[in-house]
Amino acid sequence: MKPAKKNNQKTDVFLLLRNFQKLIRQKPPLKTMVEEIMMMGLKIKPIVGDVSLLNLSNKKIVEVLWSLGKFDDFFQAHYKNLSEKEQSILLEYFDHFREKLVLSLPTTSVNKDQLKDFKMSVFEIEILRPSENQKKLN
Repeated sequence: MKPAKKNNQKTDVFLLLRNFQKLIRQKPPLKTMVEEIMMMGLKIKPIVGDVSLLNLSNKKIVEVLWSLGKFDDFFQAHYKNLSEKEQSILLEYFDHFREKLVLSLPTTSVNKDQLKDFKMSVFEIEILRPSENQKKLN
């Protein structure tokens, strides 16, 4: 007789990351990514620069936002089920993943017609996503 499987089965962080990488490599069409980003509720908060000058229809920017949202989904779903060591591995992976995404951003993603000053071509943004635990304030 086989022993019953436990519901709190150990999760292999490397298997999870491999599955996540497959998901990220198989990007849906641009229109689908935009729809998913809208459903994710991502918010862009400017820190430096005029965000209205950004060309948010740029395919690479959409891919980066979609990838960040997918990683957030993955992180929220699995982080609490991992051991301390696996959490550390996941955080290291996230740092590497974030750097890779930042380096992949296009350098000419600004609406050049509106750009008059070089200082305005420098941007720093924060991407926020409301958590399910946050209460809405109205």
